[in-house]
Amino acid sequence: MCLADEPPKTADDYSPGHHVLLIDLENCPGQIHQLMNNLQHYAQVLICYAQCGVKVPVDWIVPLTATVNESRLKLLKMPLSGKNAADFGITFWAGVLMAQLPPDTHFDIVSNDADLDYVVSLLISQQRSAKRIGVKKDSPETAIPAPAALPPRNYLQEYCAHIDKHSKPTKKTTLLNSINSKFKPETINSEALFVDLLKHGIITVTDNRITYNRQKITEFAAT
Repeated sequence: MCLADEPPKTADDYSPGHHVLLIDLENCPGQIHQLMNNLQHYAQVLICYAQCGVKVPVDWIVPLTATVNESRLKLLKMPLSGKNAADFGITFWAGVLMAQLPPDTHFDIVSNDADLDYVVSLLISQQRSAKRIGVKKDSPETAIPAPAALPPRNYLQEYCAHIDKHSKPTKKTTLLNSINSKFKPETINSEALFVDLLKHGIITVTDNRITYNRQKITEFAAT
């Protein structure tokens, strides 16, 4: 079962309108059981599904109706079912909400599907705060949070030192190839390092073109 592992302890931890939860129900059907708790901590909750039926307790109907009327809860059945239908729904709605909500909005995406890290990466590339929340199962009784996607800090330092002295790729594909060329692909997740570069302001992406912050490169290369 896929759960938002560490929800805030009080509603004050989240400012209204600034925290959004997107749920991949196809990948995490058990998350529906956390719905009432999630609505206490997020200003808006969107649930995307294609074939997985949404079943909620009868006692929830009245309070859930109120949250739907307030546009705080959306249950979004994909018009076409198929592989990754819910993933595309989350991608689409993340873009819609990014355009509608304030720049300081934080996005949590609940899914075990690592492909949704691309959505997180795109949100971060547009200076938005975002993360994917997922769990892996070691046994039917025990669920352990998935390991952090970001690589160890020394990879960031080594790569900054590398691009400080070499040419700097201007396209994402070229940059990923450069990372894999610098490090052995089996020892590093190039997408994760790309996200780390964005997160620390070392690179920015505008119209699919990458630009570099020379001061940040020098700073991290020297750490």
